[in-house]
Amino acid sequence: MTASASTPRLRVTLCWYLLLLLAVAVSARPCADGFPGALGDLVALVLIAAASLGRVWTSVFIAGLKDAHLVTTGPYSRCRNPLYALSLVGGTGVGLATGSVTLTVATMVLLFVLYLRAILAEERYLAERHGDAFRQYCAEVPRLWPRGATRAYPASVEVNVAVYAKAFRDAGSFILLFVLLQLIDVLRAQGWLPTLLTLW
Repeated sequence: MTASASTPRLRVTLCWYLLLLLAVAVSARPCADGFPGALGDLVALVLIAAASLGRVWTSVFIAGLKDAHLVTTGPYSRCRNPLYALSLVGGTGVGLATGSVTLTVATMVLLFVLYLRAILAEERYLAERHGDAFRQYCAEVPRLWPRGATRAYPASVEVNVAVYAKAFRDAGSFILLFVLLQLIDVLRAQGWLPTLLTLW
């Protein structure tokens, strides 16, 4: 991984998700049992699927282009940071898949703080680079929570395939986390993993 402004955030996120896997492996989670657990897994799967598909779709409009010009079409016409918004949705799904309210809330708070810091830094950069055009965009389009219908779909977009391929890997990481969490639950149900703590 080459160092960039996003590297520390990505490392913290990776470490957090690894910690989630470990916490689930060694903990009893009463909320993961029975109907609440099944419902949580279903909602988690829906959120992760939506986030994964949304990130792939959104990346069509930004892959390899964000440093070239201000992207305001497609999902970027509904909110200024759809990739971060979708990552929050996916992270919430991963949190729910742990079967722990504590881990879900901690995941949401951590990701929100990390993404907000990144968004604010990126907005400073975009304001310097694009000036009035970016300020006008900010006045019309919300930062994180989408509003209204997508207003602008270009007839075609130019995509950097190498950058777009990363979108598939990122989307796949949410699905992989969900599968690993389910596998850990199976191993726990078979009694193959120790119980060192209880997490609500």
